Amino acid sequence: MKLWNVSRQQCLNSFEMHEEKIWALDFAESDNQLMMVTGGSDSKVKIWSDNTVQEELKIKQEKLCSIADEQQLSKLLRENNLTQAALLAFRLKKIRDFFHVSNKLINGQLVPPRAFIPGLMLPGVANVAQDKT
Repeated sequence: MKLWNVSRQQCLNSFEMHEEKIWALDFAESDNQLMMVTGGSDSKVKIWSDNTVQEELKIKQEKLCSIADEQQLSKLLRENNLTQAALLAFRLKKIRDFFHVSNKLINGQLVPPRAFIPGLMLPGVANVAQDKT
C-alpha cells in the first residue's frame, strides 16, 4: 500500500503488510483514533492506526532529554566534577569530552573546564589555560 500526497503527485511512504494485492479498505474510529482496515487476496485483514502524533512527541521528548543531559555535562565540567562528567560523557557518546576528562582524571589535574578544547571556551579562560603551559 502506498501513501500519496495527491496535490503534489508524490508518494510519501510505502507499507508492505500484505503479501498480495489489497482488495478491501475501510475506515473506523475507536477511542477517538482513526483506524484503517485493509483486506487482501492473501486472506489477511490488517488494522492500521496513525501513530504520527505519538512518534512526534517521542522524538521531541528525546531531544529535550538530550539537551538536558548536555547541559548537565557542561555543569559537571564547570564544577570540575570529573568522575561524573566522564560517566555522563561516556553515556552520551561524547568521545572527545570523555577522552579529555579521562586524561585529567588519570593525571589528577583540575583545570578550567573545556579550556583544553580550542574554540569551546571563552578566549580569556582559554588564554589563561594556555599561559600556564
